[in-house]
Amino acid sequence: MIIPYALRLYGIMDAKAFIILYLNVVDKNSEGGVCMIGSRKIISLCISRLHDIENNRFIARLNEQIKGLNCRLLIYNITTDLFWKETKLRSETAVFDLIDYEHTDIVIIMDEKIKSQTVTRSIIARSKEHGIPVIVVDGEYEDSLSVEFDYKSGFEKIVRHVIEEHGAKSVNYIGGFKGNRFSDEREEIVRKVTAEYGIPFDDSMTYYAEFWAKPSVEAAKKIISTGKIPDAVFCANDIMAINVTSVFLNHGIKVPEQVIVTGFDGIDEIYFTVPRITSARTSYRELADKVFETVGRLLNGEKCEDKVYVKPTMIYNESCGCTTSEDDTKLLRTFNNRFYHYQDDNVKLNDISDVIQTKKELISAAEVLYSDVVENMCCIINKECIDNTHDYFRSRRDQPFGDTMFMFFNSDDHPLRQYDIKRSDMVPDLESKLEMGYPLIFNCIYFMNVPLGYICLYFNHYDITEYGKIMAVANAIGRGVGGFINMRYQRYLIERVESMYMCDYLTGLYNRTSFNKKYIEAVNELPYGTEITVVLSDLDGLKGINDNYGHFSGDNAIRIVAQTLKEACPPDAICVRYGSDEMIGFIAGSCDTEKITEKIHSAIDEHNRHSRTDYKISASVGAVTDVLSDETDIEDLIRRADKLMYIEKRSKKQQ
Repeated sequence: MIIPYALRLYGIMDAKAFIILYLNVVDKNSEGGVCMIGSRKIISLCISRLHDIENNRFIARLNEQIKGLNCRLLIYNITTDLFWKETKLRSETAVFDLIDYEHTDIVIIMDEKIKSQTVTRSIIARSKEHGIPVIVVDGEYEDSLSVEFDYKSGFEKIVRHVIEEHGAKSVNYIGGFKGNRFSDEREEIVRKVTAEYGIPFDDSMTYYAEFWAKPSVEAAKKIISTGKIPDAVFCANDIMAINVTSVFLNHGIKVPEQVIVTGFDGIDEIYFTVPRITSARTSYRELADKVFETVGRLLNGEKCEDKVYVKPTMIYNESCGCTTSEDDTKLLRTFNNRFYHYQDDNVKLNDISDVIQTKKELISAAEVLYSDVVENMCCIINKECIDNTHDYFRSRRDQPFGDTMFMFFNSDDHPLRQYDIKRSDMVPDLESKLEMGYPLIFNCIYFMNVPLGYICLYFNHYDITEYGKIMAVANAIGRGVGGFINMRYQRYLIERVESMYMCDYLTGLYNRTSFNKKYIEAVNELPYGTEITVVLSDLDGLKGINDNYGHFSGDNAIRIVAQTLKEACPPDAICVRYGSDEMIGFIAGSCDTEKITEKIHSAIDEHNRHSRTDYKISASVGAVTDVLSDETDIEDLIRRADKLMYIEKRSKKQQ
């Protein structure tokens, strides 16, 4: 049970607090006092850049182990770390709002991968509210356990190795950022070890290169410009070491003969440089082992250490003067597979994204996703996304996801079904997907920095080429669905504008210009010999209504006559305000003109019976039916209907 750990973690001592926490943590329908989905305990993992190979190794190792504890892994992933977004977080972090704390037993946060204390603290706080223990990987926070690499000891091994084994007497250090925890720690190690051996080291021997390629090139050039090439340059990570080495070699400075260069992290790329870079490997498989041990203790209610360390392993390579027996053949094959798969898949995904945006209907847009690139995936979007009558990207939402979502695409469905789904259900057939034993991977999809919904991927393997395309899939679907939503709204606005242009503002019927267009379109589709009818309805006594009751009343009378004509004619009739108080209906196909005329008069009489106005409305009607031929003239039909209308109007005046 989790309870003993939770009590110790949150400092709950009294019985009342114990009961409250117990009710929060224990699902009343589960066995063993833990929250479950079906019969499975749920571990929620929050991570960034799942497509990176070390994360892939971590996931594969951890998932295979926790399956033995009857656990399943739900992964909530963002595609980029948030180091540069601390003050303006990307909308994709909304994926962490999907965590179902009611059915989660343990939360694991890959803090150094996400690189946002704001996000990590938010997840910890919500976990604490639900009494769920948190394991933070590579980070230290209150109310959580910590499993992290012992970076200090690993980096110290490198520094001591270079000084003790290779006799370096002068050194430089290239860090990431001044004030960064890891960069400062490694600088302090250089200062400590050099002080022990009496090697001079001061601030002028420290450079900063943002942990990245281009700044490290500039740092190396600065070292060369001093004219004092040290015996060794310790870089805070491998990326910087690779680029520093390249600059030295390009300037004719031999590595390691004239200067030793070392890195840190043990990324695969260090095996493909000349010379290969000496480093320290932070084994993500060993990290997974430690996390697994902590998970097991938590689930068993055992006492856990607040901090668990994983020691890095030294990698002695040529850049310090050592030799290596590492076989890079397998690594090279993996790189090739990832590279060429990435290129091919990216082309397909870009095409998919473009085609989705050209579709007009939801179902046809979703069907574009049937592809070998996006297998084993479902896409669930906010219900507001399917309403094309409002601007989704300008509307404000308190939450990134609604309680009821919309199933946009499910690769398991043939034919495709689209329907409402509760956000708490997460994905269709959740229990059967968990039964597969592989992680479910959730990514937020967004467009113009606005969350649209999320995708869930469920691979039945740990192939890095599949994990490697997660970012491209999420981005392509976000662009495609977002563009589709935006285009649907733009078409709606265009239709509204066209409707306003084509229709008479007072009556809602077509104006004469649009009527002529609609008439031509209609008769061009009709075969000769088809019956066509013109019904003309004219308001009686408009001038008298205007003079005695005002033009507002006159407008109201015109509107009533137009409405009665529209309702009396068949639904597919083309109705137009032909003149000031003259309305026309054009009908293709046989119809009963007497019945239409009777409906108009009856509707007007019904209006007068219930109207509270001091005036009565009346209209005269004329209707003409003919057979469509190449000699048909709409103006002639209207004139004939007009004559019949005036016959009725004169008869009313004679009564």
